[in-house]
Order: sequence, then C-alpha cells, then structure tokens
Amino acid sequence: MIVQFYGITIDLPVGWEDITDDLPEGWPPTLVKESDAGGALQFSIAKYRSGEKPNADFDVLRTFMIEFCRNNFLDIERIFERKFGDVMCVGVSSRTTDQTLSAWYLSNGNDFAFVTYLAQGEEYDLIDEELGETREIISSISFE
Repeated sequence: MIVQFYGITIDLPVGWEDITDDLPEGWPPTLVKESDAGGALQFSIAKYRSGEKPNADFDVLRTFMIEFCRNNFLDIERIFERKFGDVMCVGVSSRTTDQTLSAWYLSNGNDFAFVTYLAQGEEYDLIDEELGETREIISSISFE
C-alpha cells in the first residue's frame, strides 16, 4: 500500500504500522510489524526548503555512513550503494549474536532520509523476513 509518511512516500507492506504517536515525545517516526521479530524501523527526514541546494551525491552519503559506522563500531567494508529511481542509497548491515542493525542514508540530491532497522534477539528467521520487508520499504522511498 502506497502511503505518505512524514514527508516521504513509501510502499508499506501489510502488517506494518506507524507507532510514532505511542512513543515518548521527540522520538523519530517509527514503523513496526506485528510479528515476533520485534524490530523497529525509524526515520529521520530532512527536506530542502530554501537556500543553496545541497546537490548531494553518493560521496556525500558514503561520508555520512562512514561516520555512522565509526560511531557505532561497524565495519565500513560492509557499506553498499544502490539507486532506486532518482533516489541514491548508501547502507550497511550488521548482526551480532543478539542484535541485527541495518542503516541507510537516502537522498534525491536535495532531500535526505536516515533510516535504521534494529531488532534484538535470536529469532533469525523472523528477523530476516522482517528485514527483507524493510529493504522493500527502503527501495520504495520517494521524496514528495
């Protein structure tokens, strides 16, 4: 289902819901899937309004991701790049024995989104299924 979500448009699979209003004030927009995986997909969105246009490219997004990886002790060798229509994406994934983390920086050159998926636990089959759906959501992002 195509939905508008805090300044972006996404294709939201069945079973995912916006729980942002249930979280403490100041938390980022958050989606969860009704499942035993227990992961959360959170969004930080920055829209260009005026002034000098950022004209971001993959190098800018990669720089952001390298800093994120260093701050979170993630292997920068795991960084990958993709393009979905006019949206550039730089991402990384990591799994420890009890935590799965994926993060993506996305931009159309002027607008930005930073998206994270975090699931804790060892229900790897459920987490992998949920993570697959988060990747579908990421690949469907467009900026309004």
